[in-house]
Amino acid sequence: MQNSGNNHDNLTAAFIDDAAVIRVGGRGSFKVSPALKQFVHQIITRRSAEKIYLDMASCIGMDSTFMGVLAGLACYTESKSSIKFRLINLSDKNQKLLTTLGVDKVVKYSMVGSEESASALPGNVEPSEILSTDLSDKLRAAETALEAHETLVDINPENYDRFKSVLEYLEADVKNLTR
Repeated sequence: MQNSGNNHDNLTAAFIDDAAVIRVGGRGSFKVSPALKQFVHQIITRRSAEKIYLDMASCIGMDSTFMGVLAGLACYTESKSSIKFRLINLSDKNQKLLTTLGVDKVVKYSMVGSEESASALPGNVEPSEILSTDLSDKLRAAETALEAHETLVDINPENYDRFKSVLEYLEADVKNLTR
């Protein structure tokens, strides 16, 4: 198992009772987004947890791909009545990032130090699994990034102007990689 890059952006996971806890270390970025999306979908498919918490205490920032994946996962889990998806221990800085793109309107979260964040996790959670990202899978990375940015536009049409050139680039990239 490995970290997802030289800058130590990483995801670790643990299962406690009926909850999956995923810790975001470093930046929530395009590098870890495919692994996050895949892991959450596996949890839902296998019904291995009823609650999915993303512990953001060690997350120093987020890029647009990661926030788009969060929005997509929040919308997807919302359609699954038995699944609860929540960011916990969110910093003021990361909350502002979510707000900038309108992601705060679809993602449930609680702030660092809040009673809600403290009560979400039972005791001291030790990660048991590192979620590794296959950086060589360029098609999966491009598809994840494209879908994430389309989601950002879906939840907030003002994002289209922000990401128009990114969307065009990613669409062309996906098309080239599927030839």
